Amino acid sequence: MNALRELGRDASFAGRMMRKATLATATIVLCLGFSIGATATVIAWMEGLVFRPVRGVPQLERLFSLKTTTSRGDVGLSYPAYKDIRDDRRAGSHLFGGLAAFSIRRFNLRVGSGAADRDAEPVWGLLTTANYFDVLRVRLLIGRGFLAGDDAVAGREAVVVISHALWQRRFAGDAAVLGHRLWVNGRQLTVIGVAPPDFTGTIAGLVFDLWMPLTLHPALSTTAGLLDDRATRWLSVFGRLAPSGSLSSVRAEAQAVGARLATAYTEDHDRGLTARTLDVGPTERLGPLFVVMLGITVLVLLIVCTNVANLLLLRGAARHHELAVRLALGAQPARIVRQLLTESLLLAVAGVALGLAIGAWGQGTFDSAFPDSPLPVVVDTGLDARVVLVLALIGLSTLFLFGLAPALGAARAAGRVSLAGGTRGATAAGGRVRGALVGAQFALSLAVLVTAGIFLHRLDELQRVNRGFQDPQHVLLATLDFDISGVRGDTTRRQLVERVVERLAAIPGVRAAAAATFVPLGFLGYASMETRVDGYVPRRGEGMLFLTNRVSAGYFEAMGIPIVRGAPIDAAHRAGGLPVAVVNEAFARRFWGSDDPIGRRIEVGGHAVTVVGVAADGKYEFTAPLDEPSPPFVYLPFAQWGGTSAVLHVRTTSDPLPSLPAIRQAVAAVEPTLAVLSPATLESYSSVPLFPIRVGAVLLTALGGAALVLAALGLYAVIGYAVAQRQREIGVRMALGATPGRLVAGFLSEAGHYAGAGAIAGFVLAAGVVGLLSRGVPYLVPRFTLAQAGAFALALGALTCVALIAALVPARRATRVNPATALRAE
Repeated sequence: MNALRELGRDASFAGRMMRKATLATATIVLCLGFSIGATATVIAWMEGLVFRPVRGVPQLERLFSLKTTTSRGDVGLSYPAYKDIRDDRRAGSHLFGGLAAFSIRRFNLRVGSGAADRDAEPVWGLLTTANYFDVLRVRLLIGRGFLAGDDAVAGREAVVVISHALWQRRFAGDAAVLGHRLWVNGRQLTVIGVAPPDFTGTIAGLVFDLWMPLTLHPALSTTAGLLDDRATRWLSVFGRLAPSGSLSSVRAEAQAVGARLATAYTEDHDRGLTARTLDVGPTERLGPLFVVMLGITVLVLLIVCTNVANLLLLRGAARHHELAVRLALGAQPARIVRQLLTESLLLAVAGVALGLAIGAWGQGTFDSAFPDSPLPVVVDTGLDARVVLVLALIGLSTLFLFGLAPALGAARAAGRVSLAGGTRGATAAGGRVRGALVGAQFALSLAVLVTAGIFLHRLDELQRVNRGFQDPQHVLLATLDFDISGVRGDTTRRQLVERVVERLAAIPGVRAAAAATFVPLGFLGYASMETRVDGYVPRRGEGMLFLTNRVSAGYFEAMGIPIVRGAPIDAAHRAGGLPVAVVNEAFARRFWGSDDPIGRRIEVGGHAVTVVGVAADGKYEFTAPLDEPSPPFVYLPFAQWGGTSAVLHVRTTSDPLPSLPAIRQAVAAVEPTLAVLSPATLESYSSVPLFPIRVGAVLLTALGGAALVLAALGLYAVIGYAVAQRQREIGVRMALGATPGRLVAGFLSEAGHYAGAGAIAGFVLAAGVVGLLSRGVPYLVPRFTLAQAGAFALALGALTCVALIAALVPARRATRVNPATALRAE
């Protein structure tokens, strides 16, 4: 009880002391809270995308992805190719511990009975091979996974596994869900299992609600023949290494299998196979960026620790007289140490609590900052208990170490401290420590500011890149998915699209309307086709696989894509008419140089077409750097090629989002079963390539600003303390005729010494950071450029200005010292 009472008195006294020094207390708590919060936020993001991108799968490192190698990079496999590899006993039977496949699809789900659609919702799910859960070694929460015979005969297996989230959302966690009937795209399926809560698939950042046998595809889709189509590589294939297998041995085996397939099938000619670590989706590209951001937040955390240490040392030095009085009056050194430990503990708890609160808020901001996407993007961020413990220990140790130092110093110097001498007991060694801490702050701050400047300049560069279309903020996108609406037949779908586009164009405020199967720089709709050009013989190894887009009449006007030669695709290009195509400038330059491409014949996907126009180049793939040259691209008429879905493009005279109700009404008037899905502006939808560097620029700018403020606070505190410490000296010098200008210059010289030493060290540190970034993320931070030199100059200039202001304010205060008053005080 006595101990508790003494602890209560210590806490009460500590609270009074903290209230007396409100500014210092607030500075310490806010600095510590901000730095811990920023670090916690970045770690939480990395937890869901880098450290643990796939959850609920044991021994994730033993999984690999199997890819088809093409001239455009690695892609998936066709179902016939997957079966050939799976059934080929020579194909690594001693290396593969299982080989599974899946395909991502959107479905229309109903859980009610009868034909009612009131409870229908669009959900994302996977069509998988029967061994999907077995290869992953995922044990279902209840029920079973697929059996070996569940995908033996196409269309017969009407079973489904649902996610834990769907089970809770639509069935309230009822264990009787097993055997329940669902309607998926109008097909009745039986629930056989529920996935565990921590498993949502193997694509990082995406959550799926349904898993169904792959051979159900013909029953759930309006597209026939994919299970027998060797040319369409629509499957993601992965495997688990056998105990005796390694990734290098599987890669060698895959290359051998690919060579056999290329010899046996014309569709696989000039193709190969390769193996790589498990492909968890495009978020893999964010890994290096998050490493950069984590490194910068750690630098800021170090700046905060040095700043807090300096503030505590200065605060302790200023209390030397108080501590000496208490010791002279009989206080035990241990009692004073305990008192200062209590003060440090209160400061640490407040700072850590604020930091964790900021981290808890920040970890959920990733999803909201992500560009609009039709995909089910949900990043499972969360702070690991170990990370929370480490961050808390950093805050506590900083405050305890540097908060305790003054008490120990006072206790050692108790017999030597002059009660009348105020703070003159401070040692030169203490000044050197504080000066070193200020220099360290400036060094770290310079590195943070340089990195932030480089990211901001790079973001500005990429935002200025011409993406090939105009005024994207005035274009509204919305998807019509014929599969989930049950609209079958190419002719029916083409006619529906034509009628919908006509109605959209008649809406007041709409300047142009069109439909297409692909949106540039988005996540979905990519379709590459083998292309041949009359009279052109490809060089050995030259890739002729190019991206295509099936577009309706009015597309180029709706997108704002200029036609630089010839004519666009228009209403005259119908089914049964002359097959035509529009190519981009890169395509025309590559194959015809300066010759006129109009009227030339090419073969796309085995179909001969005539080139009728040339469109301006654009940017197409979100995974490709925006400042790279445009690749060849082919536009085909939707009316001649059709598609299983179409993305509406509606260009308006102003903000397009208020037009969404009118667009839904226009679509419903043509076909009531058609749902308008995933509405978004083209500006938001196509901003995916900018997202990584935009996140980095925003966070680094905030951290850079914080570093600048912290450096200023540190220098201000040190110079302010020096002014207070040297009151008698200042009074003597002024009595002997020293001018205010010379006094100010002296303190500015001291500040310049600290800042200069820090700047030199900072240049070395910043150069190292930039070099690491250039090697690690060359797209975001290219090799040395004038812009990087400018970032160094701007950062140094900003720090110099801040140092000057931070030192000038306390230095000018020295000129207001009254010599007589200062001498009397001594």
